[in-house]
Amino acid sequence: MNNLNQLHMIDPASGRDMPRLEVTASALVRHFGEWQERAARAPVYVLHHGRPRVILVGVELAATLGAGGKPDRPAAALLDPILDALDLPLLLLDSEGLIARANTTARARFGERVAPHADIVALSRRDGGALAAAVRRVLDGAARERVMVVLDRSPSRALVVVVEPLPDGCLLRIEDETAAMEAQAATAARDSIVAAFEATGLAALARVSLRGHLVAPQPALAALLDMSPPSLAGTHFLALVAPSDRPAVGESLERASAGETAEAVTAALLTNDGEVLPVVLSFWPTRVNGRAEEVVAAVVRRPA
Repeated sequence: MNNLNQLHMIDPASGRDMPRLEVTASALVRHFGEWQERAARAPVYVLHHGRPRVILVGVELAATLGAGGKPDRPAAALLDPILDALDLPLLLLDSEGLIARANTTARARFGERVAPHADIVALSRRDGGALAAAVRRVLDGAARERVMVVLDRSPSRALVVVVEPLPDGCLLRIEDETAAMEAQAATAARDSIVAAFEATGLAALARVSLRGHLVAPQPALAALLDMSPPSLAGTHFLALVAPSDRPAVGESLERASAGETAEAVTAALLTNDGEVLPVVLSFWPTRVNGRAEEVVAAVVRRPA
């Protein structure tokens, strides 16, 4: 995925057109050094859930744009909204390797061990020394380091700490390796369930956007309708439903799009050969951070 979009803006120094830089908050954290260099030359709009939330601007550029010289807050403090927007634990370390800032997720997980000026060794009695050594290497000019750490309170869980160099310190990105493995296992189990469900030839699952359009339609649905997946891409789901059934199906889909659940509805779908396919439809919201982002439609063939 390309996390950079270029829109047009005006360079205040030259008056010329220049690209507007946009980056997702997660991509910024993963490649902070690169984006900090770009922010010294042009404002970088940081996106959270697809919308600009923070503008990252170099100090000299801020003065050119009218900040009037020194900013009211230290540069590191301006990163707080970006760091706090992410669910990943993040630590900013100063040039001595001591913790300067911890985002909300890190403070909630590690408490006083990530307080300002704390030594990074406190994160793990077993692996704290190895982590501190990696931090020192990065502060001395090494590239990115990756260290496996086991926490004292959770010896069964492994964390991966990625140490990224910054001009005046480094950024620690803490990823739960055990959770990642658990997520992979859960995804594999889900995919197996879907494959077994659709292998019957009697049912299919479909992703539907909140505007009601099919998202990345899969072969199982296309086979039921005697169509090809590309021909279904972007199709409004209700366009596949027999006109007499559209009100009831539309109401059920609308409720799921609003984050609610609804009872299954019987309907007929229109196939490519002009016939109708009797089905039972069920819609279920896909919730992310408590709100519906998409809808899953289950399509099950009924006896004619």
